[in-house]
Amino acid sequence: MARPPKSKSLKAIQGTIRSDRDIQPVVSTVDRDQFPEPVIELTARGRLFFDLTIDHLNEAKVLHNVDAMLLSILAKNVDILIDAANQINDLDDVVQTFESGATNVTGVFTAFERATKSILTLSAKLGLSPSDREKLMAFAQGRVDDVDPYDTLKRSAMG
Repeated sequence: MARPPKSKSLKAIQGTIRSDRDIQPVVSTVDRDQFPEPVIELTARGRLFFDLTIDHLNEAKVLHNVDAMLLSILAKNVDILIDAANQINDLDDVVQTFESGATNVTGVFTAFERATKSILTLSAKLGLSPSDREKLMAFAQGRVDDVDPYDTLKRSAMG
C-alpha cells in the first residue's frame, strides 16, 4: 500500500516543496446570511456539526453552496456514529451470541463501522484534512506561473 501524500505545509518545512507543481485552489467564501441549509433533517447535534463544518470551510475559503448535500450527509453520519458509539461499552455490545452458539457482529457495531467509513469518505471529498485538500486541487484555476522556467531547469541540472 502506498504511503499517504505529504501536505504542502510539511513539504515546505522539509524543504521539498516544488513551486513548479504548486496549484492554487479556487478561493470561495460565502456570506453568513447565504450559508447553505441542510438538505436533510438533522438533530440539534447534527445541525451543530453541520454549522461548525460550514464555518471551518468558509474560514478556509473553500466553501461552496453546492457542498450542502455532502455536508448534510456527513452531519447525519456523525450523529449516527455518536449514538452508536454511546451504546458500545464492551465486547458484549460488539458481538452477539445466538442460542445455537453462533456469533455475529451486533447491528449497533455495524452502524458504527458504516458511519465511520462514510465520515472518512465524505471528509476526504470535502478536503477536511491537509492531504485531502491537496487532492482537491484539481478544481484549481491553474498552476502558479510566477516561477521562472529557466531557473527551474538550471536548478534541476545542477542538482
